[in-house]
Amino acid sequence: MKLSMTIIENWIQKYHPVSTIISDKPTIAGVRLFSYNKNPSPDFLYIGRNRDFFEQSESDEILLVHRKDVISLKTQELEDVLDTVMDAFAFYQEWEQQMLSAFQKENPEQVIIDACKTVFGPMFYTNMSLQITAFSRQYPENSINENWGDFWRYGTLSVSSLSRMQGGQYMEKLLKKWDSEIFTEPKAGGEYQYSMMISQENSSGQLTGQLTIISKTPFKAYHKHLAIYIKRALCLVANHNINEDYGSIVQSLFRDFLSGKHNNHTSRSTFYQLQGWSPDQYFMIVLLHREQGTPITCSYDMKNLKNFFPNILYCDESALLETSSDIICCIPLKIFNTAGKNKPRRIESPEGFFQFADQLKLRYHASYAFAGIEHMAVQYRQAMLCRQMKCKTYYDCALTDLAGLKTGPDCRKLAIHPALSCIQNYDLENHTAFYDILKTYLRCERSRGKTAELLYVHKNTLIYRLEKMISLFNLNLEDSYEREYLLLSIRCLDSMTDQRSTAFSQSDSLNPVST
Repeated sequence: MKLSMTIIENWIQKYHPVSTIISDKPTIAGVRLFSYNKNPSPDFLYIGRNRDFFEQSESDEILLVHRKDVISLKTQELEDVLDTVMDAFAFYQEWEQQMLSAFQKENPEQVIIDACKTVFGPMFYTNMSLQITAFSRQYPENSINENWGDFWRYGTLSVSSLSRMQGGQYMEKLLKKWDSEIFTEPKAGGEYQYSMMISQENSSGQLTGQLTIISKTPFKAYHKHLAIYIKRALCLVANHNINEDYGSIVQSLFRDFLSGKHNNHTSRSTFYQLQGWSPDQYFMIVLLHREQGTPITCSYDMKNLKNFFPNILYCDESALLETSSDIICCIPLKIFNTAGKNKPRRIESPEGFFQFADQLKLRYHASYAFAGIEHMAVQYRQAMLCRQMKCKTYYDCALTDLAGLKTGPDCRKLAIHPALSCIQNYDLENHTAFYDILKTYLRCERSRGKTAELLYVHKNTLIYRLEKMISLFNLNLEDSYEREYLLLSIRCLDSMTDQRSTAFSQSDSLNPVST
């Protein structure tokens, strides 16, 4: 956020500033001590003593200089002034961030008003139906004027309050159409007779609401400068509500990836950059389904989810399938290193997400987790299969893809039991042989004696290693589905390894190495 000299002037009133402000605009990006050794930047406010700016001067009077604007202070406490001005930048930066993030909250206009309670006087927001949906709640019913009392009682602008407002006197218009207008309202009664109306508009230029600020005294220049940032926050809310994220580049890429389109390096790099995610981030795709859901309920559910889980990417499935009103979620996952040096990592979804879905009475259907977004279309297919087979997680229906005759190679590859890649990576890092132990044990139909014989190890050694493997990778070899799934996955993995070996062999025969 850039400040203006009038904002700075108001902030340092305790020093009784004497100002000469000619071309004041919100153009100050930061503050620096003045030095002859540096070329002054037009984007910064410079602070120093009079003699720092003028070589022949002996005055210790402190000056604040920005371009052609100057503020003189009757104090010699240079460090104190510098700290005070830096506090102004910190305060307004935080104030702007609170307002710009308001669109993520349930009642964003109320969040904007709450953020302004130490900056402006009483405020209220009306939508296009003249309903009061947000206002400064710290001001009681009859503490401002008659209009304020009306909307406290009725929750809307009454005919009487509208009549009083229309009888006000127009004073000033800030910037262009739909921006800000200042009025006096003597008919409203009370001490608060001045009002500034800041219009909320969407990207199409349509008026969507108005925020009104009420004041006892005429608005000062710094109020008008700060109104620009309120306007920006209001318009961000309007655009977010109108577009529901469908117009953004990220949402467009998300839908393309789900459909298997444009999944190239350039598109993925753009997606990562705009979304602030890294290529090694783990993701899963989750479908949220409501029985007899409609686009209206879907929009309501999605808004609630965004409020509590803003880091998740959402999409209404009707954007891909006209007959569906489910919510598609791309969930970034956390990776934890479990206790112990030689233990596999653990991947977890956002805390409370699935419990919150249950509270909203949404059924969830989750894909497997993979690093990067390259496999997003397959993950979406996995989640849809879960919904079709009424399973919560893809694990419970992965055998359908793994054993399916019509399943493509990419789907079959990503359907392999996730524990196997963990086991192979663990073997590679720790020089163990758990993968061969598991494969042999399952092929021997869990005969420990026969497995020990084939692996040339003592039976007690095998039992120890089996128990350690089951504990490390959370396997349930007593479950028939788990055993069948693991065994079929191992066969698919071995088949893919054999195919790669054959391909390398053929490549060598066609392209012999010269000696």
